[in-house]
Amino acid sequence: MHDAETPVPAGGSPQDPAPGPAPAGAPEDSARTGSGGALEGGPTVVEPGREPAGDAPEDAAPDRADADSDSDTARAGGRGRTDEAADTSGAEKPAEPAPEGDPRPAVPRRTAAWAALLNRGLRDPVVLLGAALILGSVALKVHVLGAAYFIEDDFLFIGNAAATDLTVDYLTDLHKGHLMPGAMLLAYIQAAVAPYSWAGASGVMLAFQAGAAVAVFRLLWVVFGRRWAIVAPLALYCFAPLTVPVLAWWSAALNAVPFQLAIALALLWLVRYLRTGEVRYGWMTAGAVLLGMAFSVKAVFLPPLLFAFAAAFLVPGRLPRVLWRTADRDLPFWVGMALLSVGYGLVYLSRQDTAEGEGAGMPRAEAVADMARGLLGETFPAGAVGGPGQWGPVTPAGGLLDPPTWVVAAAWAVLLLIAAASLLTRRRAWRAWALLAGYLVVVDLVPTAIARGRYESLVGYDPRYVADAALVFVLCLAFAFLPTRSEAEPVRRWTPPRRAARAVRAVAVTATAALTAAGAYSTYTFTDTLSGDRVRWYLDTVRQSVRDVPAEAGIYPRPVPEDIVLPWNGPRRLTSHLLSPLAEPGVAERIRDPEPANAALVFNDAGYLVPGEPVEGSAFFGPPEDEECVLTFGGQVMWPVESLGGPTLVLSIAYTSERATEVGAVLGDRWETTRLPAAPDGGVWYLPLDGAGDQLVLHTDEDALCMRWVTFGELQPVTEGDPWAEDAQEEGEDQGEGEGGRPQGRDGDGGNGDGGGEGRRDGGGDGEGGD
Repeated sequence: MHDAETPVPAGGSPQDPAPGPAPAGAPEDSARTGSGGALEGGPTVVEPGREPAGDAPEDAAPDRADADSDSDTARAGGRGRTDEAADTSGAEKPAEPAPEGDPRPAVPRRTAAWAALLNRGLRDPVVLLGAALILGSVALKVHVLGAAYFIEDDFLFIGNAAATDLTVDYLTDLHKGHLMPGAMLLAYIQAAVAPYSWAGASGVMLAFQAGAAVAVFRLLWVVFGRRWAIVAPLALYCFAPLTVPVLAWWSAALNAVPFQLAIALALLWLVRYLRTGEVRYGWMTAGAVLLGMAFSVKAVFLPPLLFAFAAAFLVPGRLPRVLWRTADRDLPFWVGMALLSVGYGLVYLSRQDTAEGEGAGMPRAEAVADMARGLLGETFPAGAVGGPGQWGPVTPAGGLLDPPTWVVAAAWAVLLLIAAASLLTRRRAWRAWALLAGYLVVVDLVPTAIARGRYESLVGYDPRYVADAALVFVLCLAFAFLPTRSEAEPVRRWTPPRRAARAVRAVAVTATAALTAAGAYSTYTFTDTLSGDRVRWYLDTVRQSVRDVPAEAGIYPRPVPEDIVLPWNGPRRLTSHLLSPLAEPGVAERIRDPEPANAALVFNDAGYLVPGEPVEGSAFFGPPEDEECVLTFGGQVMWPVESLGGPTLVLSIAYTSERATEVGAVLGDRWETTRLPAAPDGGVWYLPLDGAGDQLVLHTDEDALCMRWVTFGELQPVTEGDPWAEDAQEEGEDQGEGEGGRPQGRDGDGGNGDGGGEGRRDGGGDGEGGD
């Protein structure tokens, strides 16, 4: 049944000509308690029929005094089905014929309706305030993102995408326990179009976050009607500190931010479906669920979450009978939702072999207890009420949320006060808090414990694991205090006297403003924990270094700095995997798959491409005393080594030869053959050799080749800083000493910083020209 709706002037209701914002925490306005009042919204879900669709311009139009006098628009405010509900095909309505003699073209009814909606919305104070909150929060997040940059897993996503074809296997591979084909697709597009473009990567995530805020605003409007009170939960969500750290870390945002949008859209379209019964809204709800599943494992719980909201607030009835009633009235829909969860779970289990030992596992009880205490007892409460103010400890990805005891105590006091006020006001408020508690345990704690509970108790202080709970919290807050439009009669337990209502409203406004300001301040201070400038400078240096690489040089891998990608990521943190997307295709292939060469270059920790030399402790083999060449037996030589294999291992041979000659290297089950160019005056040849074993064997032409020395191991940069600055400094010192030239050191002839000179061609040791 569809209750008639009273027209609402732009400034408020007829009963309350000067409404003030009624934030969450305040009981419903005593002047708005009527079941068919202008701000209550009127439509009622009554079995067995359903209410006509409300997803039309008029249900979002706050200023009905300015409504079009056209008969269709007038009917939209009453009992009749709206234009949008009536036109389920999605086709435009026929154009209204232009009045006789009017030269203007006819305008389609739907276009005119949406134009009228936009016109009314731009003059409605609730719409304007909501838009201002969303835009203000976006501006603040832009400030945060300006201090952030790619870090840790972000590099792994780009490196993996750049080295992989777009296939189903790529999209469904588990990344550290996450099945997220949508995130993998975005990473692939990012790597193909603009690798390591922070503006592009963060801009897409910011658009998702802004979309989630808009969807939450729309959801609140549709569920509770046009009222000032919906501004409060919107403000708390827009400035929720819990949502900020996850946004500033791109790889984490790929999971959490689209998931927040999916939650809001799924609930919005679920409300539409339950009110109208239109199939299109059912499909749209399923699409929103699939959107969430494309980005986050947590979305497997989205269908149960939708059912919980429907049974608790959208379908009338008492527990437990309302559970059966909710399922029975839309059984095919809920079966479809269940199949989505089951299907996702089966796909996830079928791809466990791609997890490489990461992700799901049996958690340790002690770690889970610490995690639960941190996430549910400290991190979420403090973040939900605008904390922590100051962040710490600080990680490469930003600050964690480990608030002091007094902040935690204050947060719990505020939450308990809000809950008590809601329970005093509305009989069914407990359902909202029970739903929130269940969500925190089932959706946030359990998956996190399974994925990280074996070894990482510190994740209890990482707000990104409860970022999505910020959205659920504000929705539960709204349901705890406000009557929905589908309530035949608001289920109040207590209504403040008229004289006290204004004071209650003032307290609620003050509390909302204080919590929003606290959230904005915490968001702002999070910026101080970000170190994006360091990584940005590193990648900019790499971009510059790979622009002009000598054609004869080999570019060999080594790990990127620990403050960019942590060591436990193993071979995935090598420069060959992570930095190749920054180069042009030809150079990128040389970085990704190094080849034998007569000059060795590596990236130092500052991002410069400089000559390389064997690390200390590398295996070294030279000729006997008083001999110039390594002794061989029929051209074969054998040495003991200790090698576990790996792409960073390089065989270096310093030699002389009148003509080109071949050398074969054997290590374990790895056999590599390379051709050494003629070098009558001496040269060095570098050969990647990633075999594992305890014996290195070389096969040579002893008549043509004289090996001066051989090394085997990893390479390191000859300088860790800016080679150009060091060259300039050394030249200045030389001029000061009056020697008129550079001293000969381990850099031989003084090779330049980008590896373009002759300096280190004679290898990692002093070789032929070190002195």
